[in-house]
Amino acid sequence: MSLSSRRRKCEALHRKYYWDVSPRDTHLDDAILENLKPDHRVLDAGCGDDLPLLTRYAPLASFVVGIDVVPPSVPKPGNTEVLRGDLAHLPFADQSFDLIVSRSVVEHLEAPEAVFAEFHRVLRPGGRVVFTTPNRLYYSSLIAAAIPYAWKHRFMRAVFGEHVYDDFPVFYRANTRKAIARLARSLGLSVVRLSALRHFPFYFMFSPMLFRLGMLYDWLVTRWSIDSLQSTWLVVLERTQEA
Repeated sequence: MSLSSRRRKCEALHRKYYWDVSPRDTHLDDAILENLKPDHRVLDAGCGDDLPLLTRYAPLASFVVGIDVVPPSVPKPGNTEVLRGDLAHLPFADQSFDLIVSRSVVEHLEAPEAVFAEFHRVLRPGGRVVFTTPNRLYYSSLIAAAIPYAWKHRFMRAVFGEHVYDDFPVFYRANTRKAIARLARSLGLSVVRLSALRHFPFYFMFSPMLFRLGMLYDWLVTRWSIDSLQSTWLVVLERTQEA
C-alpha cells in the first residue's frame, strides 16, 4: 500500500473518531481571545515564517509584534512589526506588552528560564502569557527527545513533505506540569491556567495500524483522566501585580 493510501485511511479514522474533539489551536484561540483587549500591545513569541497568530490577532489589538529566528515568508499585515531575534534577548523596553502569545515554541527552548525571565520583563504588571506546548511525557515527545535531530528531520520530510511544521530541535525543559509551575513561580509569574489537551495521533498519519494504537493510548489516557500523559499543555501565566 502506498504512503498516500495509508494517509487516506488515517484521515478517514481521524474524521470518524475525532470529529467532536476540538483542535488544540481552537483551544489556544479561545484562551487568547479571553485575555485580549482592543487596546493591548501583543507580542507573538516565535511567530513562525507564515505569521499565523500575528495575522489572526492584528485586527483585534492596538499593535502586534512578532519575533522569530526565521524571516517571514509572507507579507506582514498592517498594524504589526516582525523582527528576527532571540527570545532570550528581546529587543524591547520593560513593560512593553499587555499580552504574549506563543504556539509550539517552549519545547524548542534550550534555556527556558532566560526566555521566561524576558517575558516577565517585557510584560506590564497584570499582563499575561498564553501558549501551547507538547507534554514531555507524551509518547511522541519521548521518541523525539530520544532520537538524533537528523533522524527526526528525515522522518518528518519523508512523511510530511518539504514544508514540515515545527521541524526544529527539541529540548522539553519546561514541558511537564511541575516544570511549568516551578518555572513560573521562580520568575514571579502566577499560573492562571494549566490544562491538558487531547490530540489525534498526528505523527502516525503514515500507518493505519500505528494510528489505531495511538487512538487506543488516547482513549485510555482520556478515560482514566491521566492528564500528565496527554498530548499538549495549554498555559496561561500572569505577571504578578506590583505595588
